[in-house]
Formats: sequence, structure tokens, C-alpha cells
Amino acid sequence: MKIEKLTKDSYRFIINKEFCKNVNLEDKEEIINFIKEMLLKKKRNLNLSGFYKVIVYVQRKIGLFLDVLKLEDSSYFNNVDLRVIVNLDSEIYFQTEDYFLINGAKEIRYYDGLFYCLVDDDFDKLWDKIEFGKFIFGEDMDNMVFKSIIL
Repeated sequence: MKIEKLTKDSYRFIINKEFCKNVNLEDKEEIINFIKEMLLKKKRNLNLSGFYKVIVYVQRKIGLFLDVLKLEDSSYFNNVDLRVIVNLDSEIYFQTEDYFLINGAKEIRYYDGLFYCLVDDDFDKLWDKIEFGKFIFGEDMDNMVFKSIIL
């Protein structure tokens, strides 16, 4: 699991498939229960309190990608309330500076000096190279797809 603090009130999580192997990634309710349980366990370590919107992007080959955004904290002293939204059919892209790293992918995009490929069935051959890039999802991905060009 990778946790990245974006701002004082927002986090980004990547939960690999092994960490959530007992969760049916086709069942929204099961995913929601898993996310709530996991975030409540992390409450103290991350100093979470307030009302959060959690957007979950499911990628069956990799795992779960989360955007955790605080919406309100005025009436939530030491309590956490979560609104979890699960997207079962979201696209996830892999970002890298090296075109030759993803050469051979079905669709390669270029934007702002970086190269992107869709994480799909062909992504299996790139597993040993993921330390040379990062996964893009959510608003970052939407912005990239809108402004990028397909090579």
C-alpha cells in the first residue's frame, strides 16, 4: 500500500491487489466495507477527523486507487465519517518519462513532456518496470486524456 499526502486535507492511496486479495473487486458493497474498515484503522496514524469523500477507482489487475478528500470538520471532533464512491470501470494510466519503457503498448499518449499508456491486459509485460513511473487516475488522468495527443 502506498499513501501520499497531497494537502493538509487530502490523500491518495494505492492499495495493491495482494493487500485486498480477500475483497471481491466486482462487488461495490464489499469494496466500500473494506475501504471504511481500512481508513478507520489508519485514522490515528493519518490524523483523520471530519467528513471525507472517498473516490475509489478499481483496476482488477493492480488493486484499488483512492482519492480521499476532506469536505468538513466543524462538527466531527475526533470522529470520521466517510462517503465512499466506487468506480468499477475507470481507466488507469501509467506515466513515465521514457517512451521506450512503454513502447509496444496499444495506446501511447504524450502530454507535457511525459508519456502515458493505458493499464490493460497488455500491461503485464511492464510489471518489472513500474518503479520508473507512476499510476495516474482521477482528475489527473481526466486532465491528461483531454490535453494529450495519441502517438
